[in-house]
Amino acid sequence: MKNSRLFEMLYLLLEKRAITAGELAERLEVSERTIYRDIDALSAAGIPVFTQKGQGGGIRLMDQFVLDKTLLSRAQQDEILFALQAVLAAGGAEEGETLEQLTALFRREGGNWLEVDFTDWGSGAAERETFALVKRAILARRPLSFTYYSSAGEQSSRTAEPARLVFKSGSWYLSAYCRTRQDWRIFRLARMEKLRLEEGSCPPRRPPEQLEAPSPGRDMEVDLRLRFQPSAAWRVRDYFHPNQVTREANGYLRVECTFPEDQWLLSFLLSFGSQLEVLSPAYWRDVLSGEAKKLLMVYETGQTVSGLRAYPYNRGQGENPVQHKEVISMEERKFCQCCAMPLDRPEDAGTEADGSPSGDYCHYCYQNGAFTAADATMDDIIALNLKFNEENGYPFGPREEAEKMMRSWFPALKRWRTT
Repeated sequence: MKNSRLFEMLYLLLEKRAITAGELAERLEVSERTIYRDIDALSAAGIPVFTQKGQGGGIRLMDQFVLDKTLLSRAQQDEILFALQAVLAAGGAEEGETLEQLTALFRREGGNWLEVDFTDWGSGAAERETFALVKRAILARRPLSFTYYSSAGEQSSRTAEPARLVFKSGSWYLSAYCRTRQDWRIFRLARMEKLRLEEGSCPPRRPPEQLEAPSPGRDMEVDLRLRFQPSAAWRVRDYFHPNQVTREANGYLRVECTFPEDQWLLSFLLSFGSQLEVLSPAYWRDVLSGEAKKLLMVYETGQTVSGLRAYPYNRGQGENPVQHKEVISMEERKFCQCCAMPLDRPEDAGTEADGSPSGDYCHYCYQNGAFTAADATMDDIIALNLKFNEENGYPFGPREEAEKMMRSWFPALKRWRTT
């Protein structure tokens, strides 16, 4: 306790250069007699502290005294201050006092010369709060409970044993052993809500050296060849490794890469707007073309987003890529009157008893004039669709949104129509 008080007294003297015994006693919550005994202890330790009477007097340090000269070089001091500035900017609120003390200890002025901010615009306060709580959980080795949202918007409740904070691709992630999933996972801090420290402690676990963030549909990947306008060069350099990028003679950038084929990829490619052209595979050109036509329908024809149905652009195992047709209005487009699958290709249709194509049902639901699952209920078909949605990267949107849409639409389908 005494050593801590002596260091704080020394810090105050370094910061203020002169302070009265009364002010020190009040600040340190001890008597003035104790302050004078501490001054004797500092003096005995070789600290050049003295008292000066009169106006402007008090307890002082010699002007030439700098505690750190025999401990750290100026360059080492700068490295420490830089590191503390970075941690403080990342959300380590407790480091602010340490930074202030060391800035005074090292006799630096203008300690706010550096600002490092890892957070997104407009999200700083919330992310800093999350960062601070996660850091506290790691250092205290305590489990953490929270609500997590996947990239597809799926919400889940998790309890995890936090192990490591990772800054990657412009975002903070938590590497943790997820008790809910019984495996190691990476969680993006921006998608964590309602964080709460749990009682108890975490057993010692060593996190994997390399951990990939899970992605729905990661087993379905696509090799892409892309061409970007020169104006997109700065983003291309941010997102792709140099060995994936080739500069063409006209200044355009050609990129060859592999991505999981899911909803995120569609959003990512669309974010480049007209600065991007997909060279291959050809069906991804159709995917982007279809999305562009949906945009036109919203902004030129006055249709609302709720009037457009998401199109599942998955590839079947062993099948050729789905060739996406022109997006047409809901009234003109045909859907299976049992499962709501789009009937855009002749081969999608089921068959009547005489072998002719059905005009109402898909080949999954209807064959040879009869339903393949005659005893299935509407709830059974919805559950099947929701499973497909989950296994294929959520093409119909998050589960709650997809189920709500199906339950409002299915009663109007021919097989389930009650009136």
